Amino acid sequence: MSGAGELVALRLGLIGILLVFVLIAAVTLRSSLSVRSIPLAPASRSRQARLVVVAPGSTGLRAGTEFAVAGEMRVGRDDENSIVLGDASVSGVHASIVRTSNGWRLMDLGSTNGTTIDGRQIDGRGGLLRGGERVGFGVVQMRFEG
Repeated sequence: MSGAGELVALRLGLIGILLVFVLIAAVTLRSSLSVRSIPLAPASRSRQARLVVVAPGSTGLRAGTEFAVAGEMRVGRDDENSIVLGDASVSGVHASIVRTSNGWRLMDLGSTNGTTIDGRQIDGRGGLLRGGERVGFGVVQMRFEG
């Protein structure tokens, strides 16, 4: 093989390696940007408490997206939250939802734009959820089904 032919082969090999690298990086980035939603099995839908997106704001979520609720969970814009809502009106750590003996307690964690239950502003003491309530995190609206 001539010197020019070897140079072309090396360039094509380098381009191939770069394309594979870019493809791997794109797939990795896409999977890390996905919304963390705990899928619900069809049999458990009637018993499992969940938040259902009604008005997604600019989160990128679709109306009807469901998030399973269990134990103690935090809701907010930061990736460390159990339920991540990527809307500018949602604070980094916006609210928490905790299972109690009477149902579920939703508490605001000092958010900038507030947390509501059926349109009523709540504070750090929170409000009780039993099922069917409309919950607001900033402009993002969800329905609690418990």
